Parts: sequence; C-alpha cells; structure tokens
Amino acid sequence: MAFVQIFVEDELTDPYEILAARALGVNAPDRRQSRRRRVRAARLKMSEFTRMDSLLDTVRRACRAGSRCVLFVLDEEDYNASPDRSARLTEFREAFEAFCRYLETLPPDDQLRQVKVTRIVSKTCLECWLLADPQAVVQAVGGPSSYRPQTHNTERHSPRQAREQIAHIVREVGKRTGNRRLVRAGSRSVKTIGVKIAPYVEPEQARRRNFSLDYFYDMIRCEQSGCERPFPEQEEL
Repeated sequence: MAFVQIFVEDELTDPYEILAARALGVNAPDRRQSRRRRVRAARLKMSEFTRMDSLLDTVRRACRAGSRCVLFVLDEEDYNASPDRSARLTEFREAFEAFCRYLETLPPDDQLRQVKVTRIVSKTCLECWLLADPQAVVQAVGGPSSYRPQTHNTERHSPRQAREQIAHIVREVGKRTGNRRLVRAGSRSVKTIGVKIAPYVEPEQARRRNFSLDYFYDMIRCEQSGCERPFPEQEEL
C-alpha cells in the first residue's frame, strides 16, 4: 500500500504524522504496526536536506519502500537562534529545484516520475503550526471548553514566542482547573507535549492562521508535487 512519507529535522516526528493523518481522515499512526501506517515521518540530518544527491537517494529509498508521496519539511526558525539558517534554507531550495530539473530528464515511465515530492519550510516552527489552533492546546491538557484563547496568525512568531504562548495557555488551564502541575508549566516543556496537542488540531481552523501549514495540508493529499506547485516563499496561497 502506498503511503505518505514525511522527512523532518526535528527529533520528535510523531506530531507531523498525527497532523497529516488527521487531515487525511485516517487513523492516528501506530508504530507497533509500521507496515500498516498510512503516514510515516522520519528524521534527516540538515546535510540531507541541502544536497540534491541526498534528496534523490532519499526519494529513491522511499519509493522502493512503497511511498508515492514524499514531503521534506524544515523549520524556518529564529535567526538569532540559528544565524546560518537562512543560508541552509537557500541550499534546501536550490537542492530541491535541482532535483526537480533532474526528474524532467527521466523517461515518462520511470518510477521516480510517479512520486509526488514536495519541499516545505514551516513558518517558523512546529510549535507555530500547533499554536494555529490554540483550542487544541486547551483540549490536550484537559482544559474546560469555556476557555477560548484568542487566535492569532502564527507564521511570524519566533519559536520562542510560540512556545511561550503555548505555555501561557497551559498555565491558564492549570489556574482554571486547579492543576498545580500545569500552573508551573514553562516554555521549555512545550516541545515534549506537541504529540499531545497534534491530535486535537482542527485542520480547517489551523490552516487559516499559518500559510505554510495550509500548504502542508494541501500537499499531503498527493494530488500535486512541489515541482508542479512550488512552496511559496511569501504568503501567496
């Protein structure tokens, strides 16, 4: 069975699988049944995103494993935290463009030509995607339905801002429910609860507040490739 393969730099890959599976209307991924998973995410090193030969080798391996849809996702992140991030993202774009040009040289019946491959730069991090539906944060930590955090466009939040805002919501839930553990939640702990938030993210709500997440939700349907519909560098969706 063909499946969607997502490659990310993050150590924690589960939230990406869950976001994709929820949008596709399939069961949440179960790593105990790896062969039945419709959506899979794996970690790559930065160097594997920024070289055309590495992208090609990765897609070939995914194709041999049965995938006909491959997405490469990198966080934009904060310049102050990663001074060379801009250069790495440029290399990522150039490597992907070279990959697309290579595909055009292959015979029409070549197996690689049948794979939908896409490049995505998340604006600006996974936490920004999760924060695009703040109600999901409330639900993930058992908050009351009466608590409705204010919504924002999150694509210009730095990772630190996104983590602090999620932590603020968690602390507010703690205050409203009398949960002292949640009241003490800090931004450093947010990274680990992404897997709890992702199952509650409503795609139609979240995609309105982050254009890179909107693009992600479109492209995991594998109706187009990133070569046919490149990732927009600005908000053009």
